[in-house]
Amino acid sequence: MNKKKNQKIFHPFLVAVFPILIIYSQNIGRVNFENLILPITLILIFSVGLYYILKIILKNPFKAGLIVTIILILLFSYGHVYYLLNDVSIDGFDIGRNIYLIPVFGLMLGISIFFAVKAKRVFDNATSILNVVSVVFVIIALSNVFLVVVEITSCDQCSNQELFYETKDFSNYFEPHKFSILENQVRPNVYYLILDEYARNDALLEYHNFSNDKFTGFLENKGFHVAKNSFANYPMSIQSIPATMNMNYINFLADEIGTEVRNYKPLLGIDGLYPNNMVIKNFIEMDYKIITFNTFALHKYENPLSDETFCHRDKLLLDNKLVDALARTSIFGYYIERWAEAETRQVTLCAFENFGNSGKVFDKPVFVWAHIMLPHPPWIFGPNGEEITPGKPLLLTDNPDFRDSGWEPKIQYIQQVQFANKKTIEIVENILEHDKNSIIIIQGDHGTAWDINLTEPSKEDVWQRLRNFDAIYFPDEEKRVQLNDDRTLVNTFRIIFNSYFGSEYEILDDRMYWGSNDKPYNFEEVTQFVLDKLKLKIINKE
Repeated sequence: MNKKKNQKIFHPFLVAVFPILIIYSQNIGRVNFENLILPITLILIFSVGLYYILKIILKNPFKAGLIVTIILILLFSYGHVYYLLNDVSIDGFDIGRNIYLIPVFGLMLGISIFFAVKAKRVFDNATSILNVVSVVFVIIALSNVFLVVVEITSCDQCSNQELFYETKDFSNYFEPHKFSILENQVRPNVYYLILDEYARNDALLEYHNFSNDKFTGFLENKGFHVAKNSFANYPMSIQSIPATMNMNYINFLADEIGTEVRNYKPLLGIDGLYPNNMVIKNFIEMDYKIITFNTFALHKYENPLSDETFCHRDKLLLDNKLVDALARTSIFGYYIERWAEAETRQVTLCAFENFGNSGKVFDKPVFVWAHIMLPHPPWIFGPNGEEITPGKPLLLTDNPDFRDSGWEPKIQYIQQVQFANKKTIEIVENILEHDKNSIIIIQGDHGTAWDINLTEPSKEDVWQRLRNFDAIYFPDEEKRVQLNDDRTLVNTFRIIFNSYFGSEYEILDDRMYWGSNDKPYNFEEVTQFVLDKLKLKIINKE
């Protein structure tokens, strides 16, 4: 009996940290080591607290440990079962829905706890087995971490750039800003709206059979130039937007950081090329006020160079990537996702609501920049802003055109295009009503990605992904002639600074590069693919 009393019970606590270590092993280089502290602390507080509560109630430490382990296993295996069974149907019955799986897991948990409590056994032998199994699982998780670290350190640059990254100054890769503004010259407010994954008209027609002529016709009637052959320079937001906002190609990162490195900090960190960019610095140099929006599309918090940030929010537990990933794979994942979608709706609507009026905030000229996650997923808006839960049939929306349709992502993408159009029209009308001398840029950072291979793309994949939407409004008609149908994002602000601020930036040759999220600095030039396809399109049109 004394031997039983002295037997150690540690399997619940090892089982608790196992999923965190697995998730961390899959994200080394993108998640700091110190990010492990919060999720491990939280899960151990929960596990230890629950263990001692059950130990007091049951007066049996072995049963208490067993029940905690059962709870943890069911809690964190739920998400994996859900993703495995998602969209699996038997005779038309979708078995992979939360409405069925949650009760099943609840029933399993209830039955397991009932038998554990009612059993006459002490469970000391079971505890010994679970201790050994939990040790093996944690060893496996730590081995995964070790193997990833070995893989990283085998790359010359990877260990320093992923494990011990220090902020770098890339300013020497960018040209100094020279401008000429007359003393009494009225400087225009500049509004820059990025609609994530908004494809240009011919792509919308080709992949969705959707004509966007009504929207682009509205813009053209207001004086916008809508590029017919616009292209993004890179396929991912994390590459495309930093290139646009720094008015240059970012291929130097392949040498500075390394082609095998996965760390996003050079792009998205507080001093990265996304928030800490040359366009904003140029406007500050010209005595502009900077207004941004905390839509947390990429950069989660207020921009360090902003004078005003709208739609601000406080930091949350789920901002820790490991906590977020752990929560989403748990039995609470469904509710976490709904909460995250509600928050995304809130900040998206907030940005649309405030964007057009933000030029009134300061007496000085302003540069207003918002990056909104539309029409990019999650699919959370109907064409008129209806709340959509991703995965639910579209007949739940109020749009009669789609009432006979089931869930179809391509249709939902178009619904979000329609809603983005509706809100953008309101923004444009609002700005031009009180600020007709402003400059307005509306762009997609890249095109769509239907059925494409982002790691090893075909020519068709490249052609689809890089066709983005690009519309620019210049208040002076004579300056609109500088806007061509054939343009890429990297020259956007070079054209604007040259046209309105006396700058003399060279207009760069239009080039397109491919790089995936897994290897964001491994760039492959695909310019010729795109140009060949464009020539073929022009020939066929003629």
